[in-house]
Amino acid sequence: TDAPIIFIVGGSQGSVTLNDAIFRTLPKILLTYTVVHQTGKANLSDIVARGEVLLQTHPHKNRYRPIGYLSTEEIAAVGQGASLIISRAGSFLFEIAAWGKPSILVPISDSNGDHQRENAYAYALSGAAEVIEESNLTATILTSEILKILCDQNRAAKMAAAAQKFAKTDAAEVIAREIIRMALTHEK
Repeated sequence: TDAPIIFIVGGSQGSVTLNDAIFRTLPKILLTYTVVHQTGKANLSDIVARGEVLLQTHPHKNRYRPIGYLSTEEIAAVGQGASLIISRAGSFLFEIAAWGKPSILVPISDSNGDHQRENAYAYALSGAAEVIEESNLTATILTSEILKILCDQNRAAKMAAAAQKFAKTDAAEVIAREIIRMALTHEK
């Protein structure tokens, strides 16, 4: 398909909250975009069945591609080819940044120590992402954010550039910390 790709990643377990919101956006989003949806293995059969019912008369139902699990290489291939990533805000953020893609983050509201919310907002400050809190995740808000990014090429390009810059900044910081750690280890 030549329709731009939106890649939805709910983590290896998938995300019921994210999956439900995506379903409510599909009829409108599929008119223009292809949606590759990593659902989590446990959710796949349910998602496929729901998709078949929801989209049975949709003219572009073939643009919806639910997948239970993707290998690291497959995730990278889809991510690099996508126009937008919708994801949780765990360590996967670094993949999104490395690909230089605009994203919409939906942090888990009750993650350990609230790390996902902290990650999401820190990353969004760079200009690379929009954050939607789980409690605000409605089809209307999600659709609006998707279209705000993908219908504005200038905005999408600025977000992509911010993601690339974030990836480089983070990499430099990680390398610097490792050099300092090694230097301190050799001093002892």
